[in-house]
Amino acid sequence: MSDKIGVLGEDATNLSGTNVVYTVGAGKAAKCQIMLRIQGAADGSSDVEIKVNALSVGIITNMGSSQFTYSNATAALMVASTATAPTGATVATTVAPAPGVYYLAAADTISYVVTGTDLLAVNVQVVGTEIDV
Repeated sequence: MSDKIGVLGEDATNLSGTNVVYTVGAGKAAKCQIMLRIQGAADGSSDVEIKVNALSVGIITNMGSSQFTYSNATAALMVASTATAPTGATVATTVAPAPGVYYLAAADTISYVVTGTDLLAVNVQVVGTEIDV
């Protein structure tokens, strides 16, 4: 068994439903953050909920037509949906892990739920460290 550091899990499924990004393996524990970039549907009826286990830690409802939400170093988890894609020109417009830190045990999961119309684009990553316990 070995420890890991970096991207622990990633998912880019844009379809409605529950999408598991990361599950802590048996005999492991993790300290991690969530990083994401999402573009809502053209019809403005996409909802996205981020979950740690069954606990909802972030919700964006009725994202505007083709609008974006993303994590950055200053937002609690996601910025309010906006028509402008993140550019990286400033700290506020650079996709980065959100400040929240999650401590997970074996079998804990991080997922996102898409309801309404399928998203145009999505990438959710769990970044951090996973260790043997």
